[in-house]
Order: sequence, then C-alpha cells, then structure tokens
Amino acid sequence: MPKISPEHRQMRQQQILEAAWRCFHRAGVQATTMQDIIAESGLSASAMYRYFADKEGIILAAIAASLGRLDGLLQPVLEDASIPGPVELATRIAQLVDGFTRQRDFNLGAIAIQGWSEAQRNGKVRTLIAGYYATFRDKLAERVRAWQKTGAVPRTAKPLDVANAMQAIVLGHVVQGAILGDVDARRIARGLGGFQSS
Repeated sequence: MPKISPEHRQMRQQQILEAAWRCFHRAGVQATTMQDIIAESGLSASAMYRYFADKEGIILAAIAASLGRLDGLLQPVLEDASIPGPVELATRIAQLVDGFTRQRDFNLGAIAIQGWSEAQRNGKVRTLIAGYYATFRDKLAERVRAWQKTGAVPRTAKPLDVANAMQAIVLGHVVQGAILGDVDARRIARGLGGFQSS
C-alpha cells in the first residue's frame, strides 16, 4: 500500500469531516451512520476506514477540529486589551461565533447542541468538550482580573464567577441562534444594559 503523505491525509480527513457535518446537520448525530458519512463523502468504505475506525472517532475529530478552529479565532480577541469590559467582550465573542458557525452547507451552532447532547452519553465527548470550555472560562477569568486592575470590574467580584456568567451568555446565544434563528450579537450589549438603572 503506498504511503499517504501528511498533506493528503489532512485533505481526506477534512473531506470526511465536512461530509459528517453535513450529515449531522441533516439527520442528527445519533441517527447518522457510518454508511451515511461514506456516501456523503464520496469515498469507498475501505478508504474511509483508513482514516477513521468508527463513527465515534469521526465525532471526536469533528469536535476537536471545530473547537480548535474557533479557539484560533477567539484567541486574538481574548488578548485584546482595548476591549473595555465583560459586556463588550461577550458581544465580540458572540459575533465571532455567529460568523464561524454559519457554514455554507451546515450550521455548526445547531450541530454543537447535538454535541452537548452526545456528551451526556459519551464520556470521551464529554471530556473533550468540558476540557475546552473549562480552558475558555479560565481565559475569560484572566481578562476579568486584568479589568479589575483598571477598575472596569469591581475588585470584590470573583473572576471565575464573572467568567462563568460570560460563558453562559455566549453559549445561550448559540442555543438561541440554533433554535430561534433571529438573534443578533449586538443585542447582548443592549440587553445587559437594560439591567442597569438609569
């Protein structure tokens, strides 16, 4: 069997993941079978199994790939010291997530909800997703500590609590986008502003 180059392997894996995302979007993660993904990818079964042994492997790779790409987009925003506070950062993150999730043939926000459901029954999926969200929350807490030094966040606030609330806002935005479809990230700033007395 000829040796597969790293570039060719990466291209084929991406082809398979794109096919899987389309299937997951159309039929759901649970209902999608390996045969569905094979047919959608246009590859033979033998070619598919060179890259992924089973559907769980594809699910884990799809989650890792999407979260990795999202992390690459979010990191510069998380490091942007010019963002004045939590409301503005949550809004910027939600805007980035909106752009990232809307792919040409599928919506990664809708698929993410299915991934959260899969995490309730699959320990490997849960560990992967939980690890990403815990790290993301820690990065948010770092930003909160920086804001406390400038007075943008009260020093009495617990950074992890503020980070937890920010993450909840962003994840809630993903759910509303997938279910309602009419959300606008700018509503976060306007909505949170509505809690403040004039």
